[in-house]
Amino acid sequence: MNALPKTIIHWIYSATVFCTIFAVQQQKATAAVLYNGWNYAIDSFSDGVTGAQIGGGEFEFYGIAVKETSNTAFIAINSNLSLAGSANPLSQRGNINYGDLFFNFSGQNFNTANANSSLFAVRFAEENDSSVPTTGVYSNVTAKNVARSNSGFMNLNQYNTMVASSGGTPSMGDLAATDPYFEQTGNWTVLNSIATGTKVGEINFLNLATLTAIGLDFSQFNAVGSQTIGFSFDKSSMPSGSYVANFFAECANDAIALQGSFEAVPEPSTLFGTFVGFSILGIGAAKRRVKSKVG
Repeated sequence: MNALPKTIIHWIYSATVFCTIFAVQQQKATAAVLYNGWNYAIDSFSDGVTGAQIGGGEFEFYGIAVKETSNTAFIAINSNLSLAGSANPLSQRGNINYGDLFFNFSGQNFNTANANSSLFAVRFAEENDSSVPTTGVYSNVTAKNVARSNSGFMNLNQYNTMVASSGGTPSMGDLAATDPYFEQTGNWTVLNSIATGTKVGEINFLNLATLTAIGLDFSQFNAVGSQTIGFSFDKSSMPSGSYVANFFAECANDAIALQGSFEAVPEPSTLFGTFVGFSILGIGAAKRRVKSKVG
């Protein structure tokens, strides 16, 4: 067999280098359940409490998924609860909604991170009880309990006990229902809404067609809630590294936690250096082609 010309070998090598660097720049979050580039946390399908119904009701949360590119984070939630919330005369506002989505990069449990104001959070439900004024991404966050004003559970132990005693299976997605990451006992200890924080970014809502086009597929895990809520934000609004993300219903009738990580947003100088490297490879190859023709 004849050997490949040196010029072709060089371009194969250059293409391999390009693909390797591009793959590094686009590396996704390391995840326990990764499918089509999305990191999924799938919750129990029988732990949402809707009145006397356990499982399958309006407060059943099926899963959360996170996808990242070099600069953007995409979030999707599959649930039976709409962004409009659920009308309830026992709620102080007459409506129970989603709490806020918290991100904890500190490596500490939720209460410790909260005491240190080191949480990040996303307010995505415009009509909820969050203390910050608008939807968006927030840093230096502290959390508060709004289950009390939404006729909810006093603590997670009460919630877990009711679900289990009614034949359901309480869980927290990537965490066990009784994981010490969250306070399990005490009076009104479920921290599910932003109390204070500094806004650092906006969110962009995404419809199901857009989410599907970028690979989202909750049905792969039989998560078939009636609502799929999606949004994205600039990753520079949050740190890189490992995190625990979670959200509760405002009444603490269901919750999901997800473990993942964000890659660092590439520095402009890094990208510039990458493109310069490609240019040098191309110039070198062109010079060698010219030299071979002259020879």
